Amino acid sequence: MRSWFHLAWLLTLAACTGTGGWHKPGVPQEQAARDYAECRHRAELALRRDSNIDTDILATRGQDWARLGTLQSTRDEYDDSNSARSGDIVERCMIAKGYAAGR
Repeated sequence: MRSWFHLAWLLTLAACTGTGGWHKPGVPQEQAARDYAECRHRAELALRRDSNIDTDILATRGQDWARLGTLQSTRDEYDDSNSARSGDIVERCMIAKGYAAGR
């Protein structure tokens, strides 16, 4: 469950950034924020299944990894992977909508 909560927290944190630094000429800030929120939502939906699988694996293998001293690093790997994939999905979505990163 930790991976799912971590992903949800990252997406919530990203929501606080408005448009995430994306812009498109002639598009009002409010529309850009809506498009960005839609792309973040798509990323959340796309990663939900994988996050649930990660949670199940951690639940069943967590004690083994804890004994080996690798539980936290395994959690971190899952979180990093999900965060990178989320960012990639958002980036592709925004580009597909005609936005460019940065200002």
